[in-house]
Order: sequence, then structure tokens, then C-alpha cells
Amino acid sequence: MKAQGHCTSGVCPGASANGEPVSIYVDYNHPLLQLKRALPWAALCEVMTRRWAAAGKNTEGRPGLPWDVELYVPLVVLMCVKHLHARERESYLAENVVARVFIGRQGDPRPQIRDHANMARAYAALGQKGVDEINALSLHVAKDLGFADVSILSSDTTAQELPIGYPNAPGILRGVAQRCGRALAKLTRRGVLGVDRALDQVQTILRSVKEHHLFAKSKDEKRQVLTRLLTEVGQLIVQTRPMVARLAQSRDRVTQSATATLGAMHEVAKRLIPQIVQWITTEVVAKGKIVHAGVTQARAIVRNKAGKKVEFGLPYLLSRLGGGYVFGTLIRGGVDESKMPLQALAGYRAIFGAQATPALVVYD
Repeated sequence: MKAQGHCTSGVCPGASANGEPVSIYVDYNHPLLQLKRALPWAALCEVMTRRWAAAGKNTEGRPGLPWDVELYVPLVVLMCVKHLHARERESYLAENVVARVFIGRQGDPRPQIRDHANMARAYAALGQKGVDEINALSLHVAKDLGFADVSILSSDTTAQELPIGYPNAPGILRGVAQRCGRALAKLTRRGVLGVDRALDQVQTILRSVKEHHLFAKSKDEKRQVLTRLLTEVGQLIVQTRPMVARLAQSRDRVTQSATATLGAMHEVAKRLIPQIVQWITTEVVAKGKIVHAGVTQARAIVRNKAGKKVEFGLPYLLSRLGGGYVFGTLIRGGVDESKMPLQALAGYRAIFGAQATPALVVYD
């Protein structure tokens, strides 16, 4: 993305239609520039280059468009430090002079800074383990500079609730059917036989979901439609399972993507259907219930709090060092509060060493 003019022609006196370069003084001791001088850039480059190479990015100088490591590394660090998503980072760099100095592009009036889509792909290619490695390096720097007091460790569990609609069972089943439908449409375009029947079943499921939302008024009517929905989704899984097995060895990229989606939805349905059956029969939300067909890590967390018995989202264990520095991890499986203090200590030692022990450990 080229830097654009940020002054409307005719509004600012003396400004040209394309803007004009200006000189702006930036304080040497600006916090962002102090951070730039303190960070271990060689180690950060090693971590990110290794992760990007594993994700298939062209960091080794192969033919084709090279991966600009020198640009992407400070951009990712800036995203993490300022807690910006890709679109916010794009706007921040377009307007903030210190940010340009931080990434080393202050000398070029029209720098080729990547847009939000490229930045989102760069961040995603690091993966969670890559981001954790970067965070650990930053915490070591904060410790060495005396900003982080690693003798104090305070931890707690929390749930990151997702920006999705209320996860009712018909809506989740509709998500399964829609994803299967998109995968089946790809197979149709590839000339795969036997897809029409499964596509018809997808439309049957979508009609049943609409009936549940619009026409089923009483509790008994909703339960009847939901029970029928479970049967229809089960039939869709039965119809598409042989298709996945038959196409498993295909070398066509589109076919591979479609069958992978179908296989993933089979796994979701395998866990989701019994959870919904439990709800129908007992009206009790199953622990770890899937709440979104596309984000299967998000689950129902049964808290039994006053006014909020169930939270829907991703369970995290967050830890805070003295000085306010935070690190955390996504909790896999159920949340066992009795094990969380030891897990927090294990996360601390994964960063600061196997023998590192804080003087004070607090867990809520």
C-alpha cells in the first residue's frame, strides 16, 4: 500500500493535491523508540522467519515474490505491543510518525507498507506458538530493564466471549449445514457424482431451521422441530461420509479443501449432536458444549454464577507479573480450578526457566 495524501486539496492552504513531505521532530526517548532499541531483533527475526518458513512463506529466496522479513517483523511487533488488529494497524501507520520510525520506513515519503490483508496473513502464519515465543522474548526484555517484577505472579481464569449471536442449537446446526453446502457446491463444480442428494438435504435442514425460528411458537413445537433437525443433520452426515472416503486421495486442491471441510463438520456433528440431545432431555447445558460450527474451540463454560450460569467462549488462564505484564494460555478441556495455580506456575517456568520460582504466587 502506498502512503496516500491526508489533506484534502483546497482545504489546507499551500497543500498540493498529492500532499507534501514535511520534517517532524521525534523525541529520541519516545517510549516506542526506547522499546525499539531494547528489543532483541535478531532473536525476533529468527523466531518469525522460522515460523513463516514452516507456513510456506518464501523466506529462503526461492523464485517468486520474496517475503519481506525486515518489514514484517517490526509490523508484527507493533501489532502486539499496541494491541492492534490488522485494519487498525494500517490506519495507525498512515497517521503516526513515530510508528514509521519504529518500522524503519521514515525516510521514504511513499513507503511500500503492507495493507491490512497481508498483515493479517503474516500474523496468522506465525500461529499461536510463534506469538507465544515473541511474547516470551518481550517479557525477558522487560525483566532485564527492570520494568517487570518476576517475583510476583498473580493468576485467574476468564472467558473471552465471542462476538456471535446467542448460540442456540438450531443456529449451530444451520452453521454445520451451510459449511457442508459450500463444500458440496465446490465438489459439484469439480464434476463429482452423487452430490445432488446431499445438497437437497442441506436445503431441507435450512428450511427446518427457518421453521423453528419463525413458526414454532410453543416449547413443545420448538422441541419437535429441533428433534427433527437432529435427524436431518444425521442423515446429511451419513450421505456425505462415503463421499469423503472416496475423495480422500484426490490431488485436486479444491477437492481437498471441500473434503477437509466435510470431514471437519463430521467431527463437529459427532460431538454436537449428543450435547443437544442432553439439552432436549434434561434442559441442562452440557459442559464443553460447542457454540459455533466454525470456531470449535469456543465452548459453553458452566459457571453457576448468580445471574450468569453459563458463559459462551474461549476459556483462558491469564497471569500478571509485577509491573503489569500479562501472559496467558487457552485452556484445553474443562476448567479445573484446583489445577490452575500449578498450570500458571508451569507457564511462568516455560518463559523464565525450569527452576524459576516467584516469591509470591496469588490465584483468585
